Amino acid sequence: MSMSVLAIDTSGSVTSIGTGDASQAGVMASAEGGRRHAEVIDGLLASVLEKSGPTRFDAVCVGVGPGPYSGLRVGIAFGLGLSRAWNVPLVGMCSLDAIAWSTIRHASDEYEEGFVVATDARRNEVYWARYNSAALRIDGPRVQLKSEADFALPVISNSVVDPAEMALRAAQLIDAGAQVESVESDWVPHGSDGSAVLVPVGPLLAPRPLYLRAPDITWSAANSPGGVL
Repeated sequence: MSMSVLAIDTSGSVTSIGTGDASQAGVMASAEGGRRHAEVIDGLLASVLEKSGPTRFDAVCVGVGPGPYSGLRVGIAFGLGLSRAWNVPLVGMCSLDAIAWSTIRHASDEYEEGFVVATDARRNEVYWARYNSAALRIDGPRVQLKSEADFALPVISNSVVDPAEMALRAAQLIDAGAQVESVESDWVPHGSDGSAVLVPVGPLLAPRPLYLRAPDITWSAANSPGGVL
């Protein structure tokens, strides 16, 4: 029997939850509002469970970004809670990878030379990653000023993660025996300079949020780590 996966993504301005197995994408529900992830996510889960009917999920997959601190934290923490309650594995997937794979799944041969997926990172910046024609990530993810982001390849922008297709992809990878790549030693924690973050190219990652940059809020001189109190 094919593995059934519940997928969650809160990496951008949309909160989304979907289902899928290795043969097909299932149902999904989403809500706009980058500051409303925590408010709407439980209602979206209820909607998805109602649409999908009696289903036992074998794994939970969460989008790990890149994205802003609060949004990613909501989705990953919610997925962690579900995985523990259901006693099933929790895996992560780069949200840009999910968009890339869905793009190629429905695209023609226009991306034979590869392409870039870019999403809004605020601060006049974009998150981006480069992919080959098979949607395998070969560079990034990175964060860069929009004014400096000049790509020689087609750019997929203004796209959001389809959580049902993300669940389908995760189910296929798990069924095929893909290993979750640990990034414990390379992942730069929130609050530090993320410009040198090294993210494995493997399609399944540890379920830890990927920020890529320092936070909007910084420590004052008096309260900074190591500062004089």
